[in-house]
Amino acid sequence: MTNCATVKILVAGLVGGFIGNGVLGALFSMPPIQSILYNPEWQSQLFIEITPQRNIPVSVAGLVLLSIIHAWLFSVLMPSIPGKTWLKKGLFWGLTIWLMYWLFQEWFIYNTLLGEPLLLNVLELTILMVGSLVEGIIIACILVRNPAGNSE
Repeated sequence: MTNCATVKILVAGLVGGFIGNGVLGALFSMPPIQSILYNPEWQSQLFIEITPQRNIPVSVAGLVLLSIIHAWLFSVLMPSIPGKTWLKKGLFWGLTIWLMYWLFQEWFIYNTLLGEPLLLNVLELTILMVGSLVEGIIIACILVRNPAGNSE
C-alpha cells in the first residue's frame, strides 16, 4: 500500500466517521427522539439512569477512529462489494457497517444489559442506519471516485 493510499484511507475513515456521527448526534439530540427514548413509561429505568453518564466526546472520538478501520476494510473488500458505482458500493458498505457494529451493540448492550424495550431498539437502529449509510457513502466517495467524478 502506498503512502497516498494510506492517507486516502485515513481521510475517508475520519471524514466518513466524523460526518456520520455528526448526523447521529443531530438525530439523537432532536427533542422528539429524546422524549421517546427517555420516556419513563416506555424506557427501562437502568437506561434512563446510565446513558446520561456517557462521556459523549470520548465516545464519538472512539467511533470516528473506528471508522478508519471501516475505511481500511472497504479498501480491502472493494472489488467484491456489490454495485458498479461508488454510491451503490457506499450504500452497501453503510449497511455492512450497521450489520457489523450497530446491530450487535444495540442488542447486547441496550436490550440485554440495559433492558431497553425492543421497539425503542428498533427506533435507535433506524437512526443508526442513517448514520451508517452516510458513513459508507462518504468512504466510498473518497476511495472509489476518481477526480473526474466518475466511478472506477
